Amino acid sequence: MFALFGTPKTRPKMIVPYEWILENVEEEPMTITSKMISFGGEKVFRVGLKNYAEYSILFFVVTYLNKIGMEVEDVMYGIQGIGTGPAIMKPMKMENIGYCENLHLFNTILDKKIVGSCTFMFRIVILGNSESYGYRLCDRLAKSQLWAALENQQNLVDVELIVKEKIFRAHKAILAARSSVFAHEFEKIQPGKDGLHQIRIEIEAEPSTMLKFLHFIYTGELLGTLADEKLFKLAHRYNSSTLNTMGETALMEMNATAMAKLMDSLNDEIDAVYPSKIM
Repeated sequence: MFALFGTPKTRPKMIVPYEWILENVEEEPMTITSKMISFGGEKVFRVGLKNYAEYSILFFVVTYLNKIGMEVEDVMYGIQGIGTGPAIMKPMKMENIGYCENLHLFNTILDKKIVGSCTFMFRIVILGNSESYGYRLCDRLAKSQLWAALENQQNLVDVELIVKEKIFRAHKAILAARSSVFAHEFEKIQPGKDGLHQIRIEIEAEPSTMLKFLHFIYTGELLGTLADEKLFKLAHRYNSSTLNTMGETALMEMNATAMAKLMDSLNDEIDAVYPSKIM
């Protein structure tokens, strides 16, 4: 379950809850991490605990969330002990690990070492990385019905897009409404004898990329991830501003400096190397 909030002048936000259950944590100093956590079909989160002798550091790592057009604005945490009341949620601090859109670290210092069993509760505030892309209440049938019209009602289409001899049939009205470039091309190109406009996609693209592009044009949703350079080229060529903006950050590589700063942020002044495990 998740909650949505926002105003017409702000990007809609979504609160995603997550529970991390620890059992039988021993006295021995140790680093404990979760498995990678999936969101939107991609493994993008990981939580962990550096359990030192006197205190602990709880951390939350975000990687490549922008591949699905999203970003984390804030993370809250609480500790749910056995037999206690609801967890009191507190903010985690976002660490400055340099300019890297693909990697973010939130952490907090706990005033005592974690021993035994407990549950960490997280509230993750997620929003779209473009003002025109986010979670909103909408008629879900509209998207599926538009896409079904493309797939199942081929007798009603009026344009053909050709990619490496593969033909994609579509609707001019929808393409023109979503792309000023398509609208201009429909005005200058005369339809063929069968009444269909025909456009050959000249830039380098695969049929699978065009399918992803059309799916976004028709539904406003991603088919797969944004980590596709050819999809970004299509978005740029046909002036899909939302997809273009989202693709700019999704194609950025995680640099070694940012990763090194992340590791430094997770370390303290203690030189000892502690064992680690996944829970």
